[in-house]
Amino acid sequence: DLSEQLQQTTQGLFPGLLRIEFVAASKELIRAQMRVRDDVCTTPGVLHGGAIMAFADTLGAYGTFLNLEDGAHTTTLESKTNFFAAGRGGTTITGTAVPLHRGRRTMVWQTRVTDPEDKLLALVTQTQIVLPRSQSPEEQLAGMFQGLSIEEQQALLARLERTGAGLYRAWAAAETSSARRSVLLRAAEREEENAKALEEG
Repeated sequence: DLSEQLQQTTQGLFPGLLRIEFVAASKELIRAQMRVRDDVCTTPGVLHGGAIMAFADTLGAYGTFLNLEDGAHTTTLESKTNFFAAGRGGTTITGTAVPLHRGRRTMVWQTRVTDPEDKLLALVTQTQIVLPRSQSPEEQLAGMFQGLSIEEQQALLARLERTGAGLYRAWAAAETSSARRSVLLRAAEREEENAKALEEG
């Protein structure tokens, strides 16, 4: 059950502190409940508005998470809350979040927060930014060549080879060991030969 899997991720974190309980979860809908306890009230018997906002923010974030590509992350970019009524102590409120927009860079979720009689307490609309999976240095380097013709790839690689040669020479200049300096200078020469071969086609 997906809702049970999400529930497990709340342990030891803020959603767990709020005691949010997921009852339904999919890419199209997140539904959860939260008991109005004294420690989340702003005055005795009245739920704190910040608790409602945190409750809704959690649902929208989890909804976005379920729609992310492997390795991607998300964080809240913007959130707007309209309050309509107070959550009463001792009751259990329900949040139902649905997507308004699921894009590559942002997702927008709207959460209805209601009381046990289905009275609307708050309507929260939040924008989540999509943070792509971090690329390894090798992937970043390979990405530099994507979309280029063979000639353009060779020209780019030649520039990188010459840059490498410059680094080798700079390291050699700072090297105190003559044996190590010779190794670095030979590496610089190889880089320059590679660059020349690429430039000559």
